[in-house]
Amino acid sequence: MSFSLLKMNLRPRSAGLLISFFIFFSWNGVSAQEQNSGDLNAILSQLKDRFAAAKTFQADYIREIVPKIASKLPSSSLQAEGQLSFLSPNKLRMDQKKPRPEQLICNGDKVWWYLPEEKVVNVYRLKDYYLQIKPIIDFLSGLGGLEKNFSVRLNATISEEAPFHQLLLKPKNPQPDLQQIMVRISKATFLPLEFTFENLMGDGTRFRFSRVETKVPLAGSRFEFIPPEGTRVISQSLPSLPRK
Repeated sequence: MSFSLLKMNLRPRSAGLLISFFIFFSWNGVSAQEQNSGDLNAILSQLKDRFAAAKTFQADYIREIVPKIASKLPSSSLQAEGQLSFLSPNKLRMDQKKPRPEQLICNGDKVWWYLPEEKVVNVYRLKDYYLQIKPIIDFLSGLGGLEKNFSVRLNATISEEAPFHQLLLKPKNPQPDLQQIMVRISKATFLPLEFTFENLMGDGTRFRFSRVETKVPLAGSRFEFIPPEGTRVISQSLPSLPRK
């Protein structure tokens, strides 16, 4: 899709001083590692408290393409804005407002990609389209237990004064087009501020959130699509293989 919804020889005494030096820093290194582990466990515990029972997630977003090799295109052409709604475990809706109106709606069985300006809706079976939206569905449905699906590491290089924790997530089960996810979690609210999916080539897709809400009432009908009158419906799913 254009910018579309659909597309990390020493003298003995000197030797003794050197050994003491290494012992001192090794001990401090272990302490720092243990401290980071403790911080990570506390962060994951807070996320569980906030998201384990939450079945819904809604936020305004800015979506950016982050190419590994700098693009010559203006940054505005690599951005989109809209609202994201999610109902666990696999209902997703993205209402893009800029650069042009689009809707991506998944009800757990079908996916609709609607282009109102063209009066066209492309319809997919989720099983045929799942790889396109699997990372975001897995991530949002797993916020209350990230360590189940990901190896999680706290980025200790982030300044302590930063208003967020930064986590690096690597999928425990290899995925065709996902290398890692970088997540920034607000220190004040433990709500996600942004996350970046990086593929195996090092290119990324970043979502930055505002007006984040959890446990917001979302009707199942919000994740269904009825084509407006005059809309051309195109089925994009692959035909099923004949049974033997």
